[in-house]
Amino acid sequence: MATTNLHHADQIIAALPYLIGFAPADCLVALTIRDTTEIGPLVRVDLPSPENQQAMADHLADILVGHNLAAAVLVVVGGGEPLGHRFFVDTVTDALVGVGISVEHTLWTATVAVGEPWRSYTDPEQAGTVADPTTSALAAQFTVQGVVPYSSREAMAASLGSDPPEDLARRGELIRARAAVEEAGVPEKVARVLAVVDRFAGEQADPELTEDDVVGLAVALVDPAVREACLEIPLTARDRGAARLWTRLARVLPGPWRAEPAFHVAMSAYLQGDGVFARVALGVALEAEPEHRLAALLDSAAHHGVPPGEVRVIIDEVRGKGTPVEGGIWSG
Repeated sequence: MATTNLHHADQIIAALPYLIGFAPADCLVALTIRDTTEIGPLVRVDLPSPENQQAMADHLADILVGHNLAAAVLVVVGGGEPLGHRFFVDTVTDALVGVGISVEHTLWTATVAVGEPWRSYTDPEQAGTVADPTTSALAAQFTVQGVVPYSSREAMAASLGSDPPEDLARRGELIRARAAVEEAGVPEKVARVLAVVDRFAGEQADPELTEDDVVGLAVALVDPAVREACLEIPLTARDRGAARLWTRLARVLPGPWRAEPAFHVAMSAYLQGDGVFARVALGVALEAEPEHRLAALLDSAAHHGVPPGEVRVIIDEVRGKGTPVEGGIWSG
């Protein structure tokens, strides 16, 4: 767990791309701190229109209350003129103080880049320049963990971008044909998925996926019992390899079949504390299949700031309704 304190604004601002997953722009970021100086939930919201400021402030307070937080730092990035959106900053401050969260700093910077000026909304004497984002103390902790931020939210979303339409259409026909003759039961389908997960876990570079691999995995993953069986994977040593596989499948699968790997990308990211990437992946999943029950459940949890530990409890409850089928993997 990363730790910080509230005395180095230049370092805190510099670390935002690592904490969020991408370089923020035109938004407000609420960085929270626990009594132990550990970083608590971090929430990023687009700067709202004036008529939506109070509702957004109340929503932020609703998300953060109940997390046993000591304090928060609010940072506006961009948004036009220096120290703009002051009313929104004040409204958020009042909302957080109203639920028992002290707001220690309210800061502004045009962009998170080395040497950019930052200023305080409350104290004209507090000002400086943003530290090098790649050398901040918090960034160093995340780099050791293998976290590399994207240049923007759009770049993060592009990591789950689809293959060309003609490739997707061809695979869709192959998947339909395979599904029409599929005879494998749940244990065989789970074994099929795990075999490929283990291939991805065992190699540094992503291994090749044949069309037959892609089609077979698509047919297996839409089985609700297989979907629930795969919920155990983020709680095991297979998670890293599986996350690489889910990301690849989210790019190469068409239509509704894309929802399954995108959901598993989101679940893995959320349980690792990467709520921002989880929300991006959930957007992909729900666009591909708006009725995806578990994606909608996780999206609601993310929207309300449910801690990853509580989501793990939900997973255990879902898995507990099934029976073990292979190597500790569960099905309904």
